[in-house]
Amino acid sequence: MKRLFQFAFLSAAAVALVSGMASCSKGGDDTQLSEYLKIVPDKTVIMSDGFDAATLSVEYDGVDVTGEAVVFNSDGTEAALQDSRFTTETSGTYSFYATYNGERSHEVTITAIDSALPEIPEDPQPESTDFVRRVLLLQFTGTACGNCPYVMAALDRLSTSPVREDYVRVACHSYNGDDPAYYSGPLARSQDVPGYPHLTLDLDKNLFVQSNANSDVVYATCAGFIQNELEDRPASAGIAACAAVSGENVIVSMSVKAARAGQYKVGAWLVENGIYAQQAGTSNESYYTHSDCLRYAQYTGSGTKADYSGESLGKLDAGEEAEYSFSIPVDEGWKIENCHLVLIVSAAEGSSYYVNNVASLKIGGTVSYEYEE
Repeated sequence: MKRLFQFAFLSAAAVALVSGMASCSKGGDDTQLSEYLKIVPDKTVIMSDGFDAATLSVEYDGVDVTGEAVVFNSDGTEAALQDSRFTTETSGTYSFYATYNGERSHEVTITAIDSALPEIPEDPQPESTDFVRRVLLLQFTGTACGNCPYVMAALDRLSTSPVREDYVRVACHSYNGDDPAYYSGPLARSQDVPGYPHLTLDLDKNLFVQSNANSDVVYATCAGFIQNELEDRPASAGIAACAAVSGENVIVSMSVKAARAGQYKVGAWLVENGIYAQQAGTSNESYYTHSDCLRYAQYTGSGTKADYSGESLGKLDAGEEAEYSFSIPVDEGWKIENCHLVLIVSAAEGSSYYVNNVASLKIGGTVSYEYEE
């Protein structure tokens, strides 16, 4: 049986008030934030047609307490839900929290859209779990990084090498704040980047940290690590997805199919191509146009404790699928026509997670499960 999970990725600034559906009572001023109390929506992306609904259940330490809990809008007014169901005729984002026995939950956000979600492509080989595997190559760089061009040269070479189809690159511009591609999130801190340039694989392996090597060494190191990663940790899940723009958000529908039983997480990152800025350390103008630049990535925690491996999905059995819907806010400074998505599925290994598979997705396009021939 297919399991359904839906989750909306939203920035801290994306908070909307719920109009026309609140009572006069206030809540949450004196309540304690609890890690045990949770609002559990059955979906977090709905149509703004007044009929499509998200049902908000409340759990305390896994026990359903919906009947005794009170659900509030983000402004502290009590939410006027019918049978715990939220509907709206106005597209936008709506945040809720719950109180129970003197404790308060974290907020959850429902995104209402004015057009139907795109459809995920049908599975071309329903009986197979022999997925193509790709690794996530993270490049930590910046326009003021004088040593970064030799890594850029190595990655250019890698993109035309025999392993060019075996990885997906994301460039995290986190070196200098005046970089037009600058990413302000804590990804570099969570990856414990000791200096620039720096490369990692699958969020848990350091590839290269020396700042005085040449591009030939970097190329050989990258190619070798990618090949070893494919051999040592084959695909344990596959990805199918589609995406579209709705208002100021990118809506992503994603399906993950497990090849083996295990604990999984899932995430969606937004990256932008064609960002122009002069690059320190080189007069080669081809390096002045930057691509695959990270713009948005959902994470939990902060600083060195920030977790970018995705949202926990619990256990999936071999052959089991799980579907997800994501809503990603688009900043007005980004050129959405130059953006695409990097979708990750992470697998548990011991007490931690690593990125087990990656897919690239054009906004307005689709990607199917990809199987080995």
